[in-house]
This record gives sequence, C-alpha cells and structure tokens, in this order.
Amino acid sequence: MAIIYGMADSEKNLLKKLPGEVRNYEDMDRVKRDFENKIKQVDDGFFAGLKKWNYKRQVKKFDRARENPLHAGTRGENKVIEELLKLDEHYHILCGVRIELPYYVWYNGQKNLKSAQMDLVVVCPKGVFMIEVKNWSNDYAKNYDGLNPYEQTDRAGRVLWIALQDIIKNIRVTNVLLSIQGNISYNERYRAVFVSSLNRINQFLEKRQDALSPREVKIIVDELKYYVTR
Repeated sequence: MAIIYGMADSEKNLLKKLPGEVRNYEDMDRVKRDFENKIKQVDDGFFAGLKKWNYKRQVKKFDRARENPLHAGTRGENKVIEELLKLDEHYHILCGVRIELPYYVWYNGQKNLKSAQMDLVVVCPKGVFMIEVKNWSNDYAKNYDGLNPYEQTDRAGRVLWIALQDIIKNIRVTNVLLSIQGNISYNERYRAVFVSSLNRINQFLEKRQDALSPREVKIIVDELKYYVTR
C-alpha cells in the first residue's frame, strides 16, 4: 500500500465549515444524525429551547456544506487518494501541499508567480508528479469562469519544480490534470499538462520509467512533508 501524508485539501477546508465533532468526511452523516437525535430528545422549556435552536443550527451547517463546491471536491480528491493507495509502498502521496517561493518568477511573460496550492504530489522511483483533481459536472465545467484548470496545473507544477531545484538539480516534475468525470480533454496549448482519469492514473504512474533512486525519493519526501498543510 502507498504511504500517505496529510488529508485532502478540500476536505480540510470543508471541515472548517462543520461542527468540531466532525473529524473527517466519513464522519459527516454520523455527526449529523447525532444532532438530529439530540433535537428529538430535548425537553420543553426556555433553556431547552436554546439547546434545540443550537442543534438545529448545527444541522443546517451540514445542509449548506453539501451544496458547497468543496463537498464535490472532497469526494473527488478522496476517490483519487483511495485509488493511489492501491499502489505499493514505494509511492508516497502528499496531500494538500502549499509552497511559497521566496521571490516572484516569470510565467507566460510576466513575473507573477510565487506560490501554489497542490491537491496531491506523488513521489516515487518513477519521479515526482503534481496532480490537480477536478470533480466537475458538465454544467460546472461549461460555466466556470475562473483560472482555467490547465494553467492552474501548469503554474503549480512550475512552483514545485523550482522549489525542488535546491534539492536535486534538473529534477523533472510531471503535471497531471485528473478529471474525475472525464469531461476535461487534453489541451495542446498546455503540452506540459497530462490529462488523466481516475481509472487510468495508477497505470499512468506505473508505466513511467524509473527516474529517482530510493535515496532521492526519501530526500524529496522529507522536504515536501513540511509543506503539507495542517
């Protein structure tokens, strides 16, 4: 089984919007039921009414969370993590990696790139892979007007590559845009961005040629562990 570090970034942000009793995504339904049961058990009276009001307020947080894009993002990233965990122990999966460079660097003719948030970084003998996960519905993908996912992936991979240059010179970072629903196609304008899917990602990684020694893998993992967000 692959080795995992941290938790999906979408999940961490989603949990911030939920009661403290929720420790992970799988806890959501159980904790919501607990609050719903508490509502039924509260007696009549002024102070009991305040308790009931508070419990109902907590339940509404779950309803709002399910409508938040972070909920779909969490499901998507966790599916990818579950798939990657099927790989052997030579694969290290770092979740929610955030890197800020000490200076701005050039990107597309502008000195405008300094930091990036990465969904997943896989380090293994096959190399270093920066994976951006998108669990977008067809409607969301069609109407999305933010930073395009190809550029987002490319920018994050560039930051990661620069950060690792001080560790291993001329190391290669492979950028992967992973579409859970398979509705994102390869874009020739971003040739450094590979587009993959949930059922192809492990094969994509395993078929690459070995590029790193066990010692280099350990050095890179030890460095990147400090960038995993809490």
